[in-house]
Amino acid sequence: MPCVGNDVVDLKEPANSGKSRDSRFLKKILTDAEIEDVKNADNPDLALWSLWACKETAYKVIKKISSDIAFIPRRWQTVFDNAPLDDVEGNVIIPGQRTVYIRLFTNAGYVHCTGSDERSALDKLTWDVEKLPNAKTDPSIFTRQRLTDRLTKLLSLKFHQIEIQRTRKNGELSPPQVYCSGDKADVDISLSHDGRFVAYVVSQAEKNKMTFEA
Repeated sequence: MPCVGNDVVDLKEPANSGKSRDSRFLKKILTDAEIEDVKNADNPDLALWSLWACKETAYKVIKKISSDIAFIPRRWQTVFDNAPLDDVEGNVIIPGQRTVYIRLFTNAGYVHCTGSDERSALDKLTWDVEKLPNAKTDPSIFTRQRLTDRLTKLLSLKFHQIEIQRTRKNGELSPPQVYCSGDKADVDISLSHDGRFVAYVVSQAEKNKMTFEA
């Protein structure tokens, strides 16, 4: 079963606005070539957060394969198959590890990236991005609720039969996993939230595959 990851960035979040002008931040997370791409972009903030979302997505994927990997984004190279800052595909090259294949979606409000360790899986993922109902809504709880709603349809189960769990290993939280009536489900998931938006992605084993349009 393919491993998946995703990341969403709210472009209107105050902390994200103008961050492309922070040279120290850029040097921490981007390669030299990527820094130049950001500086030369028509929309530098969009370029920055597109690259960040891709690298964060890749980390969530590769962490499931190599649990001891360190996140050093400035050493990870993002390569787009076509012009960036649109709905594009590409990959994130992680030295000494597998390549992670990504698909990037952008609009005026947010950037969202989905990814997998298998390129062919990108067309088969179930995903969505939703806006929080209000500022008081807990984004973590809301994301889990919306994903659980989607899983009831994908797995033909009731809401109460599905549980999303994270366990601790060596003092660190493991990626979230889905359990159905107490048994681990044959699916892989990724959750993300930032500012006004939450997002998720689901990958199922082929034997149970039911694909829904996002």
